[in-house]
Amino acid sequence: MFKHLLLPTDGSEASARALAKGAELARSLGAAVTLVSAVEPSAYRFEDLAGQQAARDAAQFWLNAASAIVRPFGIEPQQRIVQERSVCQSILKAAQACGADVIVMGTHGAGALERLLVGSQTQKVLAQTHIPVLVLR
Repeated sequence: MFKHLLLPTDGSEASARALAKGAELARSLGAAVTLVSAVEPSAYRFEDLAGQQAARDAAQFWLNAASAIVRPFGIEPQQRIVQERSVCQSILKAAQACGADVIVMGTHGAGALERLLVGSQTQKVLAQTHIPVLVLR
């Protein structure tokens, strides 16, 4: 079935739940796991190197925490920090680069108004990817 799972993390409770379920799925399938954390480029001006480094440090912190969640399932994950035009594009680029055949993501369960105004990263990934996405609440 699936041989390589991409598990995005943003340090949230929703992504932590998805990480645990994704690791459980990977263990049952004998699949490889890549963890990804996206650094949003619009959060910092290009000249703001300290801000960019802080964002990368936060992403690494989240990846280390994610690794701690999946390791008890017997998974030794790969880690990637990606910075593309958007979080969605970062996730899609990471999936392509590591050869993932499924993306396992959490959702925060945003209300209709929030989805209308902002949209969720999960919805954006669903709309733009060609590989399966398992969405967990």
